[in-house]
Amino acid sequence: MQLRSIFIILLLFTLSIKGFSQIEIPEEERQERIGSEILDDSTKQIYGPTTTRYTFEENIKFNMPHYWTIDTSVYDMHKFQYTVKENNLYQDLGNIGTAVQPIYPLLPTQIGATSGFNVYDLYYRGPDQIRYYDTKSPYSNLGVTWGGQGRAITEVTYARNIDERAGIGFDFRGLYIDKQILRVRRGDRNVEGTYYTGYGHYKTKDGKYRLLANFVRNRHNVDEYGGIFRDDVTENGVLNQGPEGYIYFDEDRRQTVLAGAETDELRTNYHLYHQYQLSDYLQIYHQYDRYKQQNDFIDDESQEDRDLRPFDNYIDVGDTVNVKDRSKLVYRQHELGVKGDIGKGFYTLYYKARDVDFEYKYINEGELNFDTDYLENYAGFNLRFGNDSVSYVKAFGEYKLGGEYKVGGEIRNSWFFAEGYSTKYLPGYVQRAYLGRHDEWIESFDSPISSRVSSGLNLKVGPLRVKPSAEYNLLTNYIYFNQNTDVEEGEQTVLPEQASGDISVVKAKLEFDYNFGKGFNINGLGIYSNVSGGSAGAINVPELFGNAQISYHDISFEGNLEWQVGFDVHWHSSYYANGYDPAIMQYYTQSSFKVPDFPVIDFFINAKINRGRFFLKYNNLLELVRDRGYFATPYYIGQTSIFDFGFKWAFYD
Repeated sequence: MQLRSIFIILLLFTLSIKGFSQIEIPEEERQERIGSEILDDSTKQIYGPTTTRYTFEENIKFNMPHYWTIDTSVYDMHKFQYTVKENNLYQDLGNIGTAVQPIYPLLPTQIGATSGFNVYDLYYRGPDQIRYYDTKSPYSNLGVTWGGQGRAITEVTYARNIDERAGIGFDFRGLYIDKQILRVRRGDRNVEGTYYTGYGHYKTKDGKYRLLANFVRNRHNVDEYGGIFRDDVTENGVLNQGPEGYIYFDEDRRQTVLAGAETDELRTNYHLYHQYQLSDYLQIYHQYDRYKQQNDFIDDESQEDRDLRPFDNYIDVGDTVNVKDRSKLVYRQHELGVKGDIGKGFYTLYYKARDVDFEYKYINEGELNFDTDYLENYAGFNLRFGNDSVSYVKAFGEYKLGGEYKVGGEIRNSWFFAEGYSTKYLPGYVQRAYLGRHDEWIESFDSPISSRVSSGLNLKVGPLRVKPSAEYNLLTNYIYFNQNTDVEEGEQTVLPEQASGDISVVKAKLEFDYNFGKGFNINGLGIYSNVSGGSAGAINVPELFGNAQISYHDISFEGNLEWQVGFDVHWHSSYYANGYDPAIMQYYTQSSFKVPDFPVIDFFINAKINRGRFFLKYNNLLELVRDRGYFATPYYIGQTSIFDFGFKWAFYD
């Protein structure tokens, strides 16, 4: 499957290049290219990373013109796992592409209706993450990761300018991740995901009109094994250190809870942004999105094995025996606004209309005390003073008819930053109501309010950079899923709840980076956190959290080989990490399994030869000398000791 996908993409490359050869090239560029064809082999190519640039829609929308060149560095290339790329600040189910959740609570960006299904957010790259390229020649990039035990990722990018004012491109990503527990053969998938996007940009000759457009599609399918059987493995919430406690790490003894269950998510987004400049002080813009998110839980089960399932009950919804629970959100959104630059200041004023339609498979809208098909109306503003990305002051606000809002501001310079945000937002639809084969609820929740203030310093003393910071979060009417084990047999245990009291989360953070010797570097992140308040039990986070890396970097063989070698370490103190319920695709608080602390140590080598980069990585060295590994989530073991290899190769012609 993976080789077939690579072949298809390379075929598309060939056809695309052939098709673009028919496009008329401006005279100036034609002369430049003719000159490049007669260069002898000793002359360096004129096209490369510095002639290929990209920007994001945000830079155009908020009048912050900036283009980045292609990153060719070898630094941290080995960090290909999604949770590792996010500094281990997310928990998953121990394998690439499985359900994720941030360890520390985040402020929502959407104050209106949402599906509430967000465990696959990390694998979806929306319109705001699309790169728009300005190329002097066709640009393509192929990346392949061959992880141990059948964990493979393929990534392809192709982009080129049609002329100096327009360009197109596409991205493709395939996740082909085999099971790490009870894998029976090669291709026995735990995760299979297909993401692709096509995009283009255009501006008129005078630059007054600009257009950006893209289409995004992501299909993400996960074979859910439900964790490992858990009888007599914990004592008072702590892993049994006797023989039974090691069943998780004994491949011959461990057994999974589920055999035929899977979750499936499909997201698509059609996106258009365009603007017209009347003057420096006044520009008009319009933005359109058509977004769909569909979430399914599928389980091929028989009447006889229902009692063996870990779910609390079985609800007759008048369908077939096999389970296929579905929820679908569709919205169409228009944003119309004015913006402009006044001196070093920038402003935006906008109106937004969002037509929302959410479908419960087994619930009629008349049974609910809230709307599932309606129009949301917003008004908002953005203000900024300062024209660079280092020193500026900015503020923003948005209000939705009905009472929800978000407001915030920040100030930054080269050595100091401070920011504050507050948002009141609608509960997700899955929190407000749900009906499936194993779960049922209809709730009346108030809109939660989340506020955060933080500040910090950026200090440099010789080769040492230090960034201390502090953060305070106040959560009111917080909604979460909670496991209640004190119920009658056959009743549901995992249900949504709204906190009755406020919750305070305090974080003290220290980041550092120190260069020493010739090419040596050590850097790290440390976090201390404390949760308090009347409903503090609604949030479980580790008291201590840390990442560190020590590495050596050098360029050898007269500049032909760049390489980095080193170790990564991640550790957090033991805590009651959230559990995961695959039937509703939600993480929940629990107090029956304390995830032990365990230092995860990885060894890596990153290198670049010419325009090709590659990495070698060995994960979880400590498990080689210990009898057990670690837990990513209760009843789900983390990454075992395993070897990974990957490469990326860029082409500029």
